Amino acid sequence: MNATEKPTDGSPLPKSVLKWAAAGLVLSSAVVIAITIFSGVTLSDLAKLGYLTFGLAAAVSACRLLVQIARFRVVTTGLSSDTKMDLTGLPITRVASEFVSESTPATSMGVFLRTSWLAGKGVDGGRALWIGYFEVLIEIYVGGGLALIAAAYALSRGSVALGSSIAVIATVLIVGYTLVFVIPAVKIIKVPHRVFGIMSRLIGGPRATALYLRAVVGSLNFSLAARAIVSRRTLPMVVKAVLLTLLEDFLEGAALWLVLNAAGLKIDLVSATLAAYGVAAVAQLPITIGGAGVTELTMQAYLVSVYGFSSWAAVVLWRIATYQVMLAVTGIVFMVYLRKNAHRPSKVEEKVPLEVVPVVSPNARSLGNSQALPSGLDGAEAPASSLSDDSRNRLSRQT
Repeated sequence: MNATEKPTDGSPLPKSVLKWAAAGLVLSSAVVIAITIFSGVTLSDLAKLGYLTFGLAAAVSACRLLVQIARFRVVTTGLSSDTKMDLTGLPITRVASEFVSESTPATSMGVFLRTSWLAGKGVDGGRALWIGYFEVLIEIYVGGGLALIAAAYALSRGSVALGSSIAVIATVLIVGYTLVFVIPAVKIIKVPHRVFGIMSRLIGGPRATALYLRAVVGSLNFSLAARAIVSRRTLPMVVKAVLLTLLEDFLEGAALWLVLNAAGLKIDLVSATLAAYGVAAVAQLPITIGGAGVTELTMQAYLVSVYGFSSWAAVVLWRIATYQVMLAVTGIVFMVYLRKNAHRPSKVEEKVPLEVVPVVSPNARSLGNSQALPSGLDGAEAPASSLSDDSRNRLSRQT
């Protein structure tokens, strides 16, 4: 897609993502119904746990959205280079992105919706992506840490298979996300020039050149934003984000705690939170959309192997209160988001018209007055406003 192309329907998301979201709604609901039927759970079994229990669990779970909004605001203001950034629309964007994350195979898909919103506010593409990614990174670190504690507790109670599985999955998640974070923070990512050669044969030289330059600029901005994270300046923001994530996790644990206590398992809030995030680690496996089926089966296995407690009714009620209800709430907000943002130009498009500067020589090393092109990029047009001053200097040294 070139610089001037937009989705034909004005939607901020590709149609494929919308299709995945629709499939996620159908699949997750079908799984809950199937588990309810095959486990022998009846409506009277669910009613015995109490309508108040269900309402409180759903309300506590919905409160997590408020914490996510607060954390996204903290991270955005802490990492954005614009101290007076317009944050209008932040709450609805964050909630809408949660619907995308919960209803598609990859739980990080919501990052791209948040990135799109940030880019529309004038944030550099790489920095915008990093802001969304950093929030996911905090969730993985805190949730993974809780999962490792849950794994250790399960192992201490004799649940070797389940405890080991949770430990391995949580470790892989933490290590994997750490590598993605550390590499761009330590060393600027360079897009291989051979990619340009392949693209030029597939889609033509001028268009391939423009896309390649965008990739170089995007990776550079992403690396610069990553490096900003490790500075002392961002430490207060990191602490706030971690504390808010812990609050969000304990709210998730509180929902499970309410349901389990109503079902007859008297455990404390910390134990319930560990159980919730031990199960959440396993549900991160991209087997089904939203962890449908995997979450319910793992929770039942955890309760049986660790506590010797079995209640499919509690598992089903907990899942409906914390997932189906959340899908309904975030889904409504998502539709409002689409309606408000369809066919609406971003502030960047309204205030900063796209300036294109042709490269007139195959050996040209400059773009505009201060931007440098990688060698071999000729006959292309690139946006002169796509780089910050710092990025221009770094790109000059890179090329």
